[in-house]
Amino acid sequence: MAPFSVRFIGTCTCVPSGPDQDSTCMVLDHSIMIDTGWNGAINMLAHGEDPNFINFLFITHCHQDHYMGLPGLLFSQVFRNRAKVNKEPLVILGPLPEIKLVVERALYFLRTDVYDDVAPTPVVVPLRPGSSFETPRFTVTTCPTIHPVSGLCYRFTEHDSGKSVVFTGDTAYLESLAQHAQDCDLLVHEASYGPSHHDPNGVNGHSGAPDAAAIAKLANAKRLALVHYNPSSRAATTAAARAIFPNTVAPLPGESLSVE
Repeated sequence: MAPFSVRFIGTCTCVPSGPDQDSTCMVLDHSIMIDTGWNGAINMLAHGEDPNFINFLFITHCHQDHYMGLPGLLFSQVFRNRAKVNKEPLVILGPLPEIKLVVERALYFLRTDVYDDVAPTPVVVPLRPGSSFETPRFTVTTCPTIHPVSGLCYRFTEHDSGKSVVFTGDTAYLESLAQHAQDCDLLVHEASYGPSHHDPNGVNGHSGAPDAAAIAKLANAKRLALVHYNPSSRAATTAAARAIFPNTVAPLPGESLSVE
């Protein structure tokens, strides 16, 4: 089986800083979406990914910048069904209890009560920390994060090779994430505080690049990718992480990292 990859659709903080930016949104193996950003379905097209082939959507937590693009993704599903390019139902997974409400309101926004053909009804799977899930290619395991709302860190492990990628979502520094990410091939970690350490007395539930690098080092990860930071601080943010964990990258929108 060919190596799988992670395409970074959006990498910036909650408010995109320019027309070529989006908040955190990634595509794994061309068929799995992690968070939707503001406008993930449209931005996928600009970066060589097709929303018609998304079969699974994993939401890390239910803050607006991570699910705002959900109505657009749901609306795109009707076109894939009409084109008959993909008949699999969209499966949406996220933290219990919020994920069901978010999906229900996205469908209500699309007025599916009046126009029953604008978005096929997805399968919604609420998850608790510690839950696991199987896709055709990956075993997905979860652990909790530290954030003002319920959050999940996802680890995707390929069945055949055992290769794995971990997405933290938004979280304060949390050493147990290193256990969940132990020996992973790629750790995708937020760095909202840019080159600075997190505020241990803060209530925002975010990390900085040094915190992400410390988790990568504790986890013995092979590579660290930083997301959810202000693009204007990209150079300083990357440098701060590399001082602790040298094999760090800060992907730009559209870049793809292969997990081989």
